Amino acid sequence: MIWEDIIIEEARRRRKIFENLDKYLVEIRDLIKAYDRDAEIYLFGSVLESRYLLSSDIDILIVTSMDPGKVLAILWNNGFEDPFEFHIVSRTQARHFIKKVGKVRRC
Repeated sequence: MIWEDIIIEEARRRRKIFENLDKYLVEIRDLIKAYDRDAEIYLFGSVLESRYLLSSDIDILIVTSMDPGKVLAILWNNGFEDPFEFHIVSRTQARHFIKKVGKVRRC
């Protein structure tokens, strides 16, 4: 496979994720809530604001009492990696983070 084919295949993979984003957000929410039923999951950034490219990441804020490393391990072990960018904060950090990023949508 030549590098052009690799780039095309990656673009197709990412397009599929963006086209089915709501399904993936539900899967992420349900997965995290299986470990922390009080967790809150939000979408923010360029995808929420409809100003993204296929090369953009998908910013997800996870508010939880769980250790961030454990949350990432759960997500990665279930196939949620690139283009997802996870930001994991505690409840006390959440208000500041949301104020900083502005617009968020709860998942």
